[in-house]
Amino acid sequence: MATNVGAPRLAAPAPRGMGRSLLLTLPIVLWSLVMFFHPGASVEWRSRAAATVTAVFMTVLFFMMMRTGTTYRWRRWFFVALGLLFPVGFIHGLLVARGSMGIPVEEMIAGRTPFCFMPIPTLILPAAFTRTIAFPGSIASSSHGIAVMVGLWLAITLVIGKGWCSYACFFGGIEEGVSAIPKRAQIRKIDPRWRYGPWAVLLAMVLLSFALFEPAYCMWLCPFKSVTEYVAARNAVGLVQNAIFILLFVGLVIVLPYLTKKRTQCSFFCPFGAFQSIFNKTSIFEIRIDRTRFKSCVVCQNVCPNLSLSKESIARGETLMSCMKCGACVDACPNDAAVWHIKGTDVAVKPERARLMFLYAAWAMAVMFGGSIIAEGIATILHLVA
Repeated sequence: MATNVGAPRLAAPAPRGMGRSLLLTLPIVLWSLVMFFHPGASVEWRSRAAATVTAVFMTVLFFMMMRTGTTYRWRRWFFVALGLLFPVGFIHGLLVARGSMGIPVEEMIAGRTPFCFMPIPTLILPAAFTRTIAFPGSIASSSHGIAVMVGLWLAITLVIGKGWCSYACFFGGIEEGVSAIPKRAQIRKIDPRWRYGPWAVLLAMVLLSFALFEPAYCMWLCPFKSVTEYVAARNAVGLVQNAIFILLFVGLVIVLPYLTKKRTQCSFFCPFGAFQSIFNKTSIFEIRIDRTRFKSCVVCQNVCPNLSLSKESIARGETLMSCMKCGACVDACPNDAAVWHIKGTDVAVKPERARLMFLYAAWAMAVMFGGSIIAEGIATILHLVA
């Protein structure tokens, strides 16, 4: 499958007026004030400064999406910041609490780690057959349990589907940032069968986690253990586990995104991303191809960061199930054929209204979830340098 990701970006739509753009941004301004400056927020100057910077950052990006009528590049600024700053705050917290990023394997199996959304799919079979959460983890500095975290994830996911992977995943921003560095891809042909990789990993990890009653993906395959916490290498098994984490991180998150200009970890490997794809069926928001405008240029297919368009799906007027709703195809299409869409409506009817409704939901979640992580990372940097 040809993936000439070096295709130039095309002209943006005509900008909105300043006044209307500000008016459309106002709900996000108010939401940011609630999220970052509520009565229980820290008054320590570093935390307050970090909250202010983050609130301004998130608001400006949303304003630019409203002003320019484009989505992808402004969302990417947020997403890359999230990916880079999450390890800063997370690792600092680990070092303060434990003095090390390494955790004994028995502690990981027992779930005595900060909770991560990655194992959610592997909770299903143990919970269904044994009525037990196999590896609950914990949520730092919170009195709430796993039910709150899973409930929050589920509520967001039902609304935006796999949009989670473009607006909430605090890992994906690293590979997306790396993929943005080169001007052109050096690997331009990718076998479409690689799209089945995440599903194979998901099936294997669900079954293996159920059989072993432990988080198999977290124990053996998660590339992001390299920049968060890892199994303490106290023996040969621990060394092998960490070698796997490092090799997967370097290969899938650094090298291949640089060579392909794609989110390769997400596209070829991530089991959670595959699981999220299922919820694109529940979300009312999607991206469609208006076949009355389509001109066979396949620019949309070339710029898609995770192989969610094919010639066959374009001919049907659809994205594939793995679409992350990042907006890259919509922004790049020279014929306005790729459009935001609300299910149950005609494809060509008010696509900008569909974009606005989706972005209000996705960006409100991004401010609440990703914004807090960005603010924590900034506060950590201020703590270290000031």
